[in-house]
Amino acid sequence: MSDEHFMRDAIAQALAGAGEGEPPFGALIVTAEGRVLSRAHDTVRQHADMTRHAEVAAVRAACAVRGPDLSGCTLYTTTEPCPMCFTAAWLARISRIVFGSTMLEVGVITGGLQREAAVAAAAMNSMTGEEITLVGGVLREACLEPFRTRTAA
Repeated sequence: MSDEHFMRDAIAQALAGAGEGEPPFGALIVTAEGRVLSRAHDTVRQHADMTRHAEVAAVRAACAVRGPDLSGCTLYTTTEPCPMCFTAAWLARISRIVFGSTMLEVGVITGGLQREAAVAAAAMNSMTGEEITLVGGVLREACLEPFRTRTAA
């Protein structure tokens, strides 16, 4: 299975969240063998909790299935992970992060209404001493589309 295949699944999660009134972020965690361990979308509005990002939820759910070491797994996320989400993935020893759009692109499209710390994943990665493989731009336009069609949170 390709990165594009799994990114389509993450996009479906983002759209499901948007359909529930959440910001359109989606994520999933996949083993090296191609088995999906978890799927998630933002639930920040449902829980009135700004830490309920898709990536953190996906990491929590995958750890519940496999334990706290997700070495060899890939986090697929529709948007470059924020510092909180990147750190969750790094602490869980995720091996790869594949993302669609950057937070900078989301910020431009939403006119700054989608509030996130503007720290690039590559910058965070370079400070870890144990870098995660980062792959950006996968199905970028499809990942940005939900932000074009709604007002961000």
